Amino acid sequence: ARSTWGRVLLAERPELLRAANRQMFALAANAPCQVVEVVTVIVVFSGRATIEGRVIYMFSVALDSLTNIILVILLSGALRRKTDDDKATQEAGLRRAEKQRRSAAAYEVCADEGWQGAVETLAHRGFTLDKLLAFYKRLPELMPHFSPDVHTTNDVVRQAIIPDSADQKCSMALKMMDGKTVRPQKMVTHNWSNLFRDLVACIVSDALNESTFGLVADLLDFDMPALERMLDAKALKKSYWVCAFSVNQHQSICAHNPARTVDPITGVEHPVCSCGATVYFNNTPPLRESDSKSIHCQMNKFDDMMSFLSAADAKFSQVIAVDRAFGLFNRAWCVAELAAADNMGMRQHLKLVSHEAMHDEEATRHLKALNVEQMQAARPEDVQEILAKIHDIPAFNAHLQELLFGEQGLFDRWQNFDVLEQEAEVG
Repeated sequence: ARSTWGRVLLAERPELLRAANRQMFALAANAPCQVVEVVTVIVVFSGRATIEGRVIYMFSVALDSLTNIILVILLSGALRRKTDDDKATQEAGLRRAEKQRRSAAAYEVCADEGWQGAVETLAHRGFTLDKLLAFYKRLPELMPHFSPDVHTTNDVVRQAIIPDSADQKCSMALKMMDGKTVRPQKMVTHNWSNLFRDLVACIVSDALNESTFGLVADLLDFDMPALERMLDAKALKKSYWVCAFSVNQHQSICAHNPARTVDPITGVEHPVCSCGATVYFNNTPPLRESDSKSIHCQMNKFDDMMSFLSAADAKFSQVIAVDRAFGLFNRAWCVAELAAADNMGMRQHLKLVSHEAMHDEEATRHLKALNVEQMQAARPEDVQEILAKIHDIPAFNAHLQELLFGEQGLFDRWQNFDVLEQEAEVG
């Protein structure tokens, strides 16, 4: 704990240090057996071994093997007694799985073939982690003034994703995957005001089964090769759906910058795209007869897309990439996605910058006062569309609090994050 990394680990990953301590104890406990075995080997092979010596040698080998077996069992957690928290977590998992099963069984395709086709097309725009990292490494080329501590996802979409995909007028995900469609394993809920570097760090952290992304963000900044060595082939092929990459921005926002947003470093207004692709808003014809929503608009199909993917894959889950300021919970679309995923029984994986973030009293007070009517979106019509789906706003707000802070809620599950896999990695 005297070194810089030691202090970071002590603050961010105390469970790893505890696991390391247990395994150091195991090594110390096994050391006497190794000493006895070495001494007996020397005696046996020195030519002065008696029958008694050979018996002692065989006994030491057997004792060493038995000790190793016992220590492996103890370190694996196989004999760990289940606590009340363990039982509550297991019961919550069973309830979630049953909710997912019922939701999948109740799923029905849309009667409007055009709408259903648009939903399924959107749902197959996943990308793999290795392609995301390749894009991130290209950022200095695509956006020479990119600063990881300053530029947000919105900055990167406007100045890198849209320009780089303009030649094909397609989603960045489709270009990254060389035109191959991919059904994602996970959907990432995030806010565009978050640092882009932190969004990438959240996704990498998920692939590494980490609950915090602070250390990964540092590695993205200072030691990308070390981070890549931590990711095995299986992790690199995990697939994700992220709106910034998976939505075709050339049919959504590329030709307009109504808020006249600017780059935080240069002060220059974000450019608009001249690709000429047709842009579809919520009310752009053709419209679905049942509710007059645009069939080709992609921003009005997130709920339907989530339902389709969850029904197709019981393991389809949600990664919640929480920014350092907890601004995600003020965004209407993000909160709507959280509630939708919970209603469908999807697994939800919360990613925070650090364990210390949970102790931010001001952020906690703000979260406990959340009101869906006060949430924001880039387009006012999006807020109205989301509110129109909520029949009882006070009940929705209460459900949101239960989802965040209730027993087995997102923050409770995050604090009880299972460390057994991490202990295995330390071993």
